[in-house]
Amino acid sequence: MAFTVRRRAPSPMLDLVCGAVGGALATWVMGYALRGTMKRLPWKLKREAQWKAFLHGEPSTVKTAVALLRPLGVQLHGPRRKKAGHLVHYGYGTAWGALYGALHRHFPQAGKRFGLGFGVGLFLFGDEFLVPMLKLGPTPRQTAAGTHLSALVAHLAYGGVTEGSYRLLRRALA
Repeated sequence: MAFTVRRRAPSPMLDLVCGAVGGALATWVMGYALRGTMKRLPWKLKREAQWKAFLHGEPSTVKTAVALLRPLGVQLHGPRRKKAGHLVHYGYGTAWGALYGALHRHFPQAGKRFGLGFGVGLFLFGDEFLVPMLKLGPTPRQTAAGTHLSALVAHLAYGGVTEGSYRLLRRALA
C-alpha cells in the first residue's frame, strides 16, 4: 500500500494573513531600528535631525490620526494623540505587509534580496513621496540627512522582517 502526500491548494487568504502578521512584526522591529540608528549617528547629524523634527511638529502618523478622526468629531489630546499615531503606524505597516503577502505568489521577485527592495520602495513611496505630498511632513529637501538615513535603515529592517516572517509562517502553515 503506497501513501501519497497531497499538497494543499494555494490560499490567497493565508498569504494575506501571513503577510499582515509579518508586517505587524516588522513595524515593531522598525521602531527599534529607527531609534538605534538615530543613537549611532554622528552628533552633528543627530542634532540637525532633532532640530528639524522639532520645527515640523508632530509625526506624520499623529497628523494622519487627527485628520482621520476630525470628521467623526473626535478630538485627541495629550497621550491619546501619541497612541493614535502608533495605531496609524501599525495599521499602515500591517496593511503593507498584507498586500506584500497577497502579491508574493504573483510577484516572487519582490522577495528577492530578502525583502530589502520592498523596504527601499516603501521608504521612497511613503517617506519621500506620500508624506510630503499629503503635507504630513517636510519635503525631502527640508528633511535632515540623519533622518533620511535612519528612516532608510528602518525601512530596510521592515522589508527584511516582513519577508522573513512571511516565509517562515507560510512554510509552517502550508
